[in-house]
Amino acid sequence: MRIGVNTFQLHQKITGAGRFSKNMLQELARLDNDNEYVIFLRKDNAGYYSIKKENFTNVVVTQVSNRIKLKRIWSEHFLLPKLAREYNVDAFWSPSDIAPARLSCISLVTIHDLKRFVMPKEFPFLERHYYQRFLKKTANAANLIFTGSESSGRDIMTYLGIPPDRIIVAYNGLDPIIYEEEGVPLDTLKRLHGIRGKYILFVGQMIKNKNVPRMIRAFNRCKEAAEYEFVLLGQAGAGMHEIEQTIKRESYNSNLRERIHHIKWAATEHLISLYKYASALFYASLYEGFGFPLVEAMALGVPIITSDCSSMPEVAGDAALLVDPMDEEAMSEALSKIITDEDLQKSLVSKGRERVKQFSWEKTAKKYLAVFDRLKQNS
Repeated sequence: MRIGVNTFQLHQKITGAGRFSKNMLQELARLDNDNEYVIFLRKDNAGYYSIKKENFTNVVVTQVSNRIKLKRIWSEHFLLPKLAREYNVDAFWSPSDIAPARLSCISLVTIHDLKRFVMPKEFPFLERHYYQRFLKKTANAANLIFTGSESSGRDIMTYLGIPPDRIIVAYNGLDPIIYEEEGVPLDTLKRLHGIRGKYILFVGQMIKNKNVPRMIRAFNRCKEAAEYEFVLLGQAGAGMHEIEQTIKRESYNSNLRERIHHIKWAATEHLISLYKYASALFYASLYEGFGFPLVEAMALGVPIITSDCSSMPEVAGDAALLVDPMDEEAMSEALSKIITDEDLQKSLVSKGRERVKQFSWEKTAKKYLAVFDRLKQNS
């Protein structure tokens, strides 16, 4: 079977969908010698997502750039179907939510989450309406939809009206470099990022559904965290202004501003060390389709506070303290507990190291390959 792969939406700066796509392509290349893959790439992301293997063909479409979004969208919905026909693909997989319209072959799509449906007011008007319109079209046209959690599967049924027999849940994996890379020494980490002492860590883009302002207020009101710093690791996004205003307001009668560090990007060895030396991961997001930082923290032995909603209880299991992400007092109490209770810390770390074994890209890729094989047999 010949499978087309759409990378037009994927960035060089890796977000969750980009990390998922890169790891999946690498794992499919490792496991699959039977199917053929045709990866359709932009010139500016080809170096990151291309695969060098005999049964993989990399097609770089030079006239497509992510800098001109309208042109990229036009290319995705009109040029890609044409290319799929030219390269005679049997199935076309879109790993980042939106699939091209008018495909004449089997359409497979991975929908990571439905945050723009679940909490629409938290996203800019144009972004929200683009995704709501095209995600519905994608879902209705797709033969099968993959997603990373049972929670997201339920959302796809609820908001997009897709029956359960067209939805396949395949948990995401853990980047193997998490185990392979040693990281950097604590002194180096502190010197380069301005960290002075013990710290709590948040990892994620600074967008509104991540709930960072409430986490900041909960951190500031926690007396036991008075000697800790709060490290926010992630690119600035639509929620950055509110975060800055929250820090400004909360700093009037405290030294909070000095205790918060925003790191926009960290190389892999720094990311790993930021996890390893953190006292806890504070990840009380309002909504997630999966939550990569949860499995990374479990793998690296970090106790976790996360939300009791959407996919987070499903992914974290019993390896985290669960809180209502709207309840700042409850979040503050959870911080106090995780900072002061060493037995709890050890228990969560131990449970996390066991639970993380459930998540691997090999398992994810094998689930996709089983679907590809079924489609091949039925064709």
